Amino acid sequence: MCAAAYLYVFPYFPAINNPNENVRFYMTAAIVEQGTYEIDEMRSRWGWVNDAALHHGRVFSVKAPGTSLLGVPGYALYYYGNQALDAEPDREVGLWVCRVTASILPTLAFLFFFYGWLDRETRHPVARDAVFLSVALGSMLFGYALLFVSHTLSACVAFGAFMILREARRLGTLDWKLAAWAGFLAASVTALEYPGFVVSATLAIYALLAIRPRGRLLHFALGALVPTLMVMHFQWSAFDNPFSPGHLYVESDAFREAHEQGLFGATGFHADAALTLLFDLGSGLFPLTPILVFAVIGFPRLLGDRAHRLDAAVALLCVGLTYLLICFMNNWRGGWTIGPRYLAVVVPFVAWGALSGLDLLSRTHPRLVAILALGTAITALLTSGIPSVYYPHLPPEFTRPLPELFAPLVAHDYAPPNAGNLLGWWGTASMLPMLALAGVALLWAVHEPQIDLKDRFSIVVGGLLIGGFLTGPHMQSPERDRPAADAVAFVTRSWNPQGHDLAARLEAHIATSSAVTPEDYRQLADVYFAEGREREARAAMHAGDLASEAARLRDERGRTTGRP
Repeated sequence: MCAAAYLYVFPYFPAINNPNENVRFYMTAAIVEQGTYEIDEMRSRWGWVNDAALHHGRVFSVKAPGTSLLGVPGYALYYYGNQALDAEPDREVGLWVCRVTASILPTLAFLFFFYGWLDRETRHPVARDAVFLSVALGSMLFGYALLFVSHTLSACVAFGAFMILREARRLGTLDWKLAAWAGFLAASVTALEYPGFVVSATLAIYALLAIRPRGRLLHFALGALVPTLMVMHFQWSAFDNPFSPGHLYVESDAFREAHEQGLFGATGFHADAALTLLFDLGSGLFPLTPILVFAVIGFPRLLGDRAHRLDAAVALLCVGLTYLLICFMNNWRGGWTIGPRYLAVVVPFVAWGALSGLDLLSRTHPRLVAILALGTAITALLTSGIPSVYYPHLPPEFTRPLPELFAPLVAHDYAPPNAGNLLGWWGTASMLPMLALAGVALLWAVHEPQIDLKDRFSIVVGGLLIGGFLTGPHMQSPERDRPAADAVAFVTRSWNPQGHDLAARLEAHIATSSAVTPEDYRQLADVYFAEGREREARAAMHAGDLASEAARLRDERGRTTGRP
């Protein structure tokens, strides 16, 4: 089910030239095709991209290298496969290959193990499935897994290492292979995202306390050495220093000056960041994935249990230190994002706390917990799931993305590239399989045999009511200001694929029909106005006025001559 959702859509919008993704993709292609980290040739071929570092006249990705390196096997298979067939590689297909092999498939692998982890942590099946669905399909992890970026991957490797270490502490022993994997995953957090060093360090300390026998710490260290040496090799090759990231060499003057402030952009505590990152309706962690709020109950419970106290403290440290670090960053918003993207790494940790909170409540109110869990999952699928599959690059001008952007997109037949296109399905109708998957997922959450039909019905109805109540504030559209209207206009003007939306169909009708009426132009102008495209709307209204005047003159001529 999750695999179908992750593989059905391909939200690709070349007009925005997403630097977060493209600079990583350029580096992957450069490694495969030229055996170098330099991306000069890729920029010459595919166009300029931001988030690049300039050092001694050579251009490199400024990002941590982990994602680019992870994309190498898939892209190499695609590139050399095309060479063997004497075919020209296509950039868009190459990016899709990287997304699938280096982002989607690793995320699905993590979700497989994560579901088993959740199952062992609770006896309440609806809470387990609701938490899982909220993370997998109703959080920013969904959207970032669909892109060739590092945010979801960093969460997967961080919590993957945590799951191994917690199991080691519980059992009192750890196989050497798992110890090496734990070290590899813990160090990979930083190899994927430089701010992840606080999580890597916390997990390393956790390993010292969790791994037995002590000799297995050597295997943990050897595993951690692999991604560490990869990062050092990249930095040494690119910036002549194995310990220097590229942020001080950022090509953009404005970005470089921002990174030079404080410690790589950490300039001081931002109170607005502290509130927005967690509570903003348009981009906050809890409003977009509300089931996570139950961590407020779950973590105190875990800390109060001697058997779980250390594990909970480590999880809270990973969450708290990451949150505090981002609150100090001058770029804490992160640009065009789904939710607080720099907090993506903490989502599974908070989800564990949320499941613990729901499990505690279920001991006295099992049906109420099922309703609350299902309702919050419904909200998450709407508030995070819809942006993830439609347009995972939300400009900060949107304060309520659902009514401001996604309502007109759905109403006007915009849809991202998806598997339905292969069957000739376009527009909103092509996204109906995703709606069906969401419905199946929610019904699956209450599928357990021990839940009788009557209880199942009441849980679904109650969940829908809770979901509607929680989603309501997200649907209250503020009065559209000019920046938000311009943002909608940019999205619709640069939509991919082109030619299948309502405005495009009306344009085609006007251009090809011999029976165009002024009403056709007025309808087109109304559509343009709803999309913030005032320039096009005024042109359509002017054309409609000319058509009306032409029709009036024809009528007068007909009355004068007696002929139509």
